[in-house]
Amino acid sequence: MSELDGMNLAERIRRLANGRSTLDVAQFQFIGLDEIKARYAQRWPEKRERVQSISHDFITKRISPEDVLIPGADGFLLVFGGRSGILADTTAQRISKELNTFFVGCENEDSDVQLKSRHASMSVDDFAQAFGDLIAESAPGRQDGGAHDPSQVRFGYAPIWDCKRGALTTFFVVPRDAAGNSLDATADTAARHLELDEMKLKASEEAIRRLFASGKRALVGVALHVSSLNNQQNLAKLFSVMSQFDKQLIRYRVVRITGVEPGFPRIYLEDIQRTLKSRIPNVAVGLNWTEPDVGSVLRMQPAAIGFTLPPGALSAHAPRAELFARVHAALDLAKPHGVPVYVEGEITPDQAARFATDGVQLMASSQLWPVRQELTAAEIWPASRLSQAVPTAA
Repeated sequence: MSELDGMNLAERIRRLANGRSTLDVAQFQFIGLDEIKARYAQRWPEKRERVQSISHDFITKRISPEDVLIPGADGFLLVFGGRSGILADTTAQRISKELNTFFVGCENEDSDVQLKSRHASMSVDDFAQAFGDLIAESAPGRQDGGAHDPSQVRFGYAPIWDCKRGALTTFFVVPRDAAGNSLDATADTAARHLELDEMKLKASEEAIRRLFASGKRALVGVALHVSSLNNQQNLAKLFSVMSQFDKQLIRYRVVRITGVEPGFPRIYLEDIQRTLKSRIPNVAVGLNWTEPDVGSVLRMQPAAIGFTLPPGALSAHAPRAELFARVHAALDLAKPHGVPVYVEGEITPDQAARFATDGVQLMASSQLWPVRQELTAAEIWPASRLSQAVPTAA
């Protein structure tokens, strides 16, 4: 089973794009659709569903697990995970030829269907501009435009372990659906990021006021998407929510800039951080674990830097040696700046112990520190408890 299985569509595309300047794609389009639609009239929806299903199964059997196949209104978009250049072009041509031969050989009415393929190598930015809407439309449950009914959103609080102090000190707001799934994990457009970011800020204020009114204490964190913060109109909306914060509790707040991909312009990131720090003193920066220039972020003196690892990044089949090496290198760079490093993901007890030994100061893992339904006070959680945690693979 591929480690990409189970991810939402946008996350799979982001994984493929990491570290690349271009993406190879193939468009498969049905030929002469208008004529076929006219011929089948009211039967066309049934015909289209059948042809789409047959074509999807046919193509899926001829591509790699790393490739991403996206259905569209008049065909399919194939995003290659491993092939590029002439190899990708040859694969696209072979698939369309074999599929057309299959349809011609059908003994039923599907024989009138034909597809053509077109391969292209595109920059990541051009791909996002050309196919961003298609990806959003293809995501399950988006027929209503993707807006979340605030009354249906639940908020959990993910503990952050400070391994140096042996305590759970900070709790990040997590928006969840009725089934308990993270809505942040499936948000795939800037509009949805902004929507969730506003809700998280409002929820964090309500929670921190209740906690401190009860005489308890903890740091409360909110992860804000860089796409929300890099847009002046969206930023104004977020600042409007922040203006309602209790100023006496500001020092107990943490904001993490999340979704910063490799190559994100430092001048923009620096401007975002400076603007946020004028309102929130503790501003952390979340990076992709493949980020090649951690040093330039450290020179901005954030409250912390770290890595939110994608699903499967620490599995037995993942490049764990490279990941641990990159985290270790970030720790070496961060030490002279006095900036803590955090790691968030599917971390096992053994892996948490290794990160702690290397010098990682802050960690989050739903396996070790499950998301809580209510914001609770900071509490002691010594490293010795790792040995008592659920047994998992090394």
